[in-house]
Amino acid sequence: MKTLSRPPIAIVEDDLAVQRAYADLFSSYDCETVVFPTAEEFLEHIADKQVACLILDQRLPGMNGLELQSLLQERNVAFKTVFITSQDDDNTKAKAIQAGAAAFFSKGSDVDDIIASVMHLAGYQID
Repeated sequence: MKTLSRPPIAIVEDDLAVQRAYADLFSSYDCETVVFPTAEEFLEHIADKQVACLILDQRLPGMNGLELQSLLQERNVAFKTVFITSQDDDNTKAKAIQAGAAAFFSKGSDVDDIIASVMHLAGYQID
């Protein structure tokens, strides 16, 4: 059994079914994942830890995805961030990209594009 030495892919998503789907998807590529239902829980548990890539929803209870991204910037914490959200309007996308998101997908996007983006940012190669 091989031991993964890379940091996990963090998933901030309030929909339990979507959390499980993302976690299952990336674990099928031997990636460790950690999931959080809110931005606040992510901040509470991830404080000093490394993350290979952050998958972030925009619509969350409490602090939304853009607010979390802004707070991380204020704290000088830089995670490679991929937004995957149903709130995929041009304004939200522009704000996310301007604030440093590496990619922005709607929840209906091609899963192969999402996998390729996240795996690339996390430093994993797809065989």
